[in-house]
Amino acid sequence: MQRINHLISLASALLVLFLAGSAFFLSFESLKGLAVQIGVVEQIAWLYPAIIDGAIIVFSLSVLRANLNRERTVYPWALVSIFTVLSVILNVIHAERDLLAQFLAAIPPLALFLSFELLLAQLKETAVRMEAQNSLDEIVRETRKKESEMDRLVRERSDKIEKLEGEIGRLTAQKDQLKNEIQDHPNGNGIRNASESDTIGRARQKRTTKKQEVMQQLLKVIRAKPNATLSELAVEIGRSKSTVSGYLSELQVAKWIEKGEFGWKEVEDVSV
Repeated sequence: MQRINHLISLASALLVLFLAGSAFFLSFESLKGLAVQIGVVEQIAWLYPAIIDGAIIVFSLSVLRANLNRERTVYPWALVSIFTVLSVILNVIHAERDLLAQFLAAIPPLALFLSFELLLAQLKETAVRMEAQNSLDEIVRETRKKESEMDRLVRERSDKIEKLEGEIGRLTAQKDQLKNEIQDHPNGNGIRNASESDTIGRARQKRTTKKQEVMQQLLKVIRAKPNATLSELAVEIGRSKSTVSGYLSELQVAKWIEKGEFGWKEVEDVSV
């Protein structure tokens, strides 16, 4: 369909250009004959139609330029109208004193004006369409650039989260080791340290269980709304966007979910 439209536009432009050229030639010969008739040397008589009908073309191009640049077109249109009327009058004067002959003589300049304006209108539509297409391509390129930058930031943040989690695990192991060493020394605080260790263990277990419940809830939301944004996921599970981002990174690393073209996708039916 696009190719057919292109061929139609090309054929229309060529036909309009042929019509404008024919009208220009007829008007040119008429005005040249009028210039010779009033005593202008034949060698330079062609300058008069070139000035009059050529001015119509030049001023019409000026109208097109003003339209494309969103400028005022009153003055160029006034010049086009004046020289078109002048060409019609001079063609009629050159014709024989017969109504039909005068009517035919007025057709070429009017055809030149109308056909050239039609050609310029087609050129304007083509230019506007190309500008819109270029703007669309620029938006697509900018969107892809932003998406690439966002993916890079997410990867960097995921790497940072994994590094911090590793550091937390190492420090937790050191803490447990130090507690065990303290318990091995009989300093009268064995009972209290054992109680504290149990309390910490229960708190850690509770925190782990809570995290698993929230991540399970996050998986359910992803199943129901694979195209949900980070903000929407945060609202659904009642956590901050940074926390949700960390959970998503953990699920991706564990290969439980993946980011596809149509949003989040669960790789397989898993339970956190």
